[in-house]
Amino acid sequence: MRIWTIILSIVMLVVPAYGADQIIRVSAGEHKDYSRIVIASNANKIEVEQSGRLVRIKHIDASALLDLREVNDQRKAFRILNAKQLRTAGGSMVELAINCDCQVRSSRLANHKFVVDIVDPGKIDRQPRASDNQKSSAQEAVATENLLTLDDRISVEQAHSRMVALLKKAADEGLITITDDDAASQDISAPTQLIDQGTLSINPVPTQKTAKTAPSPPKKEVATAALQTPKFRCLPDAALRIDGEAFDAEPLVEIGNYQVQLAEASGDEEVKLLHQLAAGFISIGFGEEALSLLRDYGEDKSYRADIARAIAERPIASDSQLMYAQNCQGDHALWQAAAAAPAQAIDAYKRSSGAIEHLPARLKTLIATRLAMKMVTAEAWQESQELFDIASAGQETLGPELEYVQARLTEINGDAEAARIALLEIAAENSNASDDALLALADSYAQKRREPHEGFKEDIGALAKLAGSSKAAFSEARAWAQIGNTEAALMLLGNEASKSPALVKQARTTAIPILKKAILEQDRQSRIAALDAFLDHREWLRVGVSEVELRSQIADAAFDFGLPNLALEILENGPKHPSKDYILATASAALAAGETNEAIVISAPYTNDLAFGEILVKANIERNEYHTALASAAALSDDSARASMTARAGWLAKAWQNAAVGFKSMDPNSIDSNAAIQFALSAYMSGDTALPAAADAVLSKEDSSVIRDGLQALFSADDGGTTLERSRQIIGGVTQEILAYQGLLENG
Repeated sequence: MRIWTIILSIVMLVVPAYGADQIIRVSAGEHKDYSRIVIASNANKIEVEQSGRLVRIKHIDASALLDLREVNDQRKAFRILNAKQLRTAGGSMVELAINCDCQVRSSRLANHKFVVDIVDPGKIDRQPRASDNQKSSAQEAVATENLLTLDDRISVEQAHSRMVALLKKAADEGLITITDDDAASQDISAPTQLIDQGTLSINPVPTQKTAKTAPSPPKKEVATAALQTPKFRCLPDAALRIDGEAFDAEPLVEIGNYQVQLAEASGDEEVKLLHQLAAGFISIGFGEEALSLLRDYGEDKSYRADIARAIAERPIASDSQLMYAQNCQGDHALWQAAAAAPAQAIDAYKRSSGAIEHLPARLKTLIATRLAMKMVTAEAWQESQELFDIASAGQETLGPELEYVQARLTEINGDAEAARIALLEIAAENSNASDDALLALADSYAQKRREPHEGFKEDIGALAKLAGSSKAAFSEARAWAQIGNTEAALMLLGNEASKSPALVKQARTTAIPILKKAILEQDRQSRIAALDAFLDHREWLRVGVSEVELRSQIADAAFDFGLPNLALEILENGPKHPSKDYILATASAALAAGETNEAIVISAPYTNDLAFGEILVKANIERNEYHTALASAAALSDDSARASMTARAGWLAKAWQNAAVGFKSMDPNSIDSNAAIQFALSAYMSGDTALPAAADAVLSKEDSSVIRDGLQALFSADDGGTTLERSRQIIGGVTQEILAYQGLLENG
């Protein structure tokens, strides 16, 4: 008889050994906000002190041996790392090492036991409770004894009686099944005895029952008990299996019958009828009604209530065993999938291993439809098809949600046009699936760059505003971008980003491709609009260091539109290892923005590169460092660039010979009238005796005869004297003329 073997084993564990009077048990237990230990010894003398994460419990009976197994070996209080007994002059002491920055509170009970709680930060003002109701001091003693397992005075008969009650409750919850041949002969429902002198009893403290209050038998759910441990446990299929057979034919009639019976029942019968009626509501998809019923009877924290919440699509609390137990299988995983977001529902549904087939017919269709919608959202197409088949098998005519799932599956299977027509029809209806169809169409338009149907922007805009849907807002933004309105798209995305930090990343992910596409448009107005939109929304867009391509594209647009300072600002503080093209763009922007020092610093390591060399020449010219510019020009690798830069820098540095050499090396076709005048004057000052032919040809073409004749006169010989004399005679006039020409050229 296995059941009695279990009982006897447990009894042997809880009955203390004879002759252990000097052993003091230190019991431990775990609660939601605190860990508790209880010492059954002269509480009036014990004191507690805390130093950081070290707690000392002092002045315990010096002759006692403390049993710390529940703390150290069984780890029943997980906020305590370890405990050890120390002997001091003032008696024994327990030293606790804790793993949190918790606070400590202590209390003395009337039965001479000393209680120490290790309380989470900020929870010290919350008094420990064994239930949600306020307790009397007598009840508190009972709750403390719960923690201590059994008192030393307990008898075998009392232990047996109490274990029968515990096993009965576990059987009622479906956690165990009694399978012995003579199990029926065992009086498992026999009433249990209260233990004398305040020791633990499984029976609750009697309370006067009022209308719709908790039933008199113990009704605390296994889920609630499991939450007192650090990890939530998975529930067996038997505990979660919904028996709705009685409600198949005439569900509302049967519900009425059960309601009448429940109102007249009490004790165990009341609990049984309560659970059966809740299962009836759940089996036909009436989640709100089931939740309301369970709440009326004080079971709103139970796993049944969480199943009802999943059906009613209500949020489930963060301390829910149903929702947050890890790696569950079968029925538990199925209900986790029903309550989870689409991304998390995929794995949970896979772990359910076909548990959906065990649901009552109406409930199976409902849950399969809901899960199919989730799988479509998560793009889990194999699971979507499987759930669609299950849900559609229970319906003669498909509802809007299943029509939507079917349309999306049609699209995935390659018939995009048929899917589009079906989605248009669903979007035009006033159903729960209309919004999903509209969003699917929006995604399709954006991906295929197809013009939206008439009235689409108004519909998607209304959906975003009325439903407060971020998904709708993102779809509306993509629709505006598709027709070229980048500013409207980024405005919508910016509004979403401002709602919560969680939406910023999604808004950026949507905005960046829109901005890239717009900034690369050939149309000038589109590029200007994109740049303007970027400036308006740059704070939340936060184009990152790693987004080199986009930074360069925006900077190019700014540069093209005469905003070099903006281009430089965008390019500065770029990637840790930028490409040479990125560095060149930054140097060019710095030069154009007048930041010549920065341009020189950026370009200096790349003097062998022609583009950087030209920037060095131009930057030094801007700084009036003409001789430095001339030296940089001489180092240029390209003949044409070296000639033109040498001519320009030599002219400004008044290094006439260098300037003349530069002009002579230039392609004659690249010399304009200003360069021709500079060429002629440089040649004259360097000692040439004739107007350079290239300068003469340009000035003749440019119809600058007066200037040409004046320059020609400089080179004319004077027969009245030697060259030295001629120079002395005209030097003053020539110098003034050159300065006049130079001033004319420098001033435009």
